[in-house]
Amino acid sequence: MGRKYTAEMHEKYRKEQDEKAAAAAQARREGREKESARRAWLADGGNAADFERQWPKLRDEARGQRVLGADARAREAQRRATMSRM
Repeated sequence: MGRKYTAEMHEKYRKEQDEKAAAAAQARREGREKESARRAWLADGGNAADFERQWPKLRDEARGQRVLGADARAREAQRRATMSRM
């Protein structure tokens, strides 16, 4: 006889499926980001082999800029919230 399907088993399954979907969405976003950067690189006169060598550095720099931008936006939102209470 098989085991009874429990709420815990269902929750574990749903969590696994959510994690797979999130990973797939992240991979698609990263693929779009890379392709966009590659097109810009080539349009600016670069070649594909150089882009592939530089991509890890470009990706890390872009991530750093996004983090800094998110931090700046959070600080600005906090500043506005504080000012609106005065």
